[in-house]
Amino acid sequence: MPMFIKSHENKPSPHFVPSLDVKVKMPLDDFYYTVESPLRAPDLKVKGSRFIADIAPMETKENVEHCLTNIRKEFHDASHHSFAYRLGAEALLVRAADDGEPTGTAGKPILLVLTSRKLTNVLLVVTRFFGGTKLGTGGLARAYAEAAQQAVSMSKVVKVFLTKKVSLEVHYEDLPAMERLIHLFEGHIQESNYLSSVSLTLAVRESKLEPFLAAVMDTFHGRVRLDSVEGISTPH
Repeated sequence: MPMFIKSHENKPSPHFVPSLDVKVKMPLDDFYYTVESPLRAPDLKVKGSRFIADIAPMETKENVEHCLTNIRKEFHDASHHSFAYRLGAEALLVRAADDGEPTGTAGKPILLVLTSRKLTNVLLVVTRFFGGTKLGTGGLARAYAEAAQQAVSMSKVVKVFLTKKVSLEVHYEDLPAMERLIHLFEGHIQESNYLSSVSLTLAVRESKLEPFLAAVMDTFHGRVRLDSVEGISTPH
């Protein structure tokens, strides 16, 4: 069932019938930081050992496993492929792996680099080729941290906004005003369909969703039909 924005008019359009106000619980933040693209840092050499750091944006554990498999195949003769990742907008899925190195000397230092930069939806792998000289636990931790930090420092860090999908219908004569409103609230039109009216699918930042819907209600007074808002139940 479509959900309609409440009208203040006494005589709403017969085709754009208003109904309930929309209430949205707003998050504290509606964005996270990640890296823009995969990157491999230059080799780091420490007492004969060679450390190669790869960093890449990731969204799922399946993405992570695929990337790890490719790196292990590429460097099949390496001694270790230690890594860390953080997934999800709130970084609720986290893992660090030493891959045979002494506990806490590889995966944890890599993870601390990601955490300190507040990065999520990202995988950071440091491949080590053993050079014959043991580095000790402190030396190992410093080497892995330095290689990981180099990869992050060379990467372009981007802010990704969390959005909600909004589907609505607007009359042709109201379309220019709607487009201005979408721009004002930093929304983006993802799809549009021009028939007897204009159907739009929008991406609207979570922090701007409630004021955007309120502005639509105040501006168009029931002439806009709200078909759906992602994550919000429509009235039956």
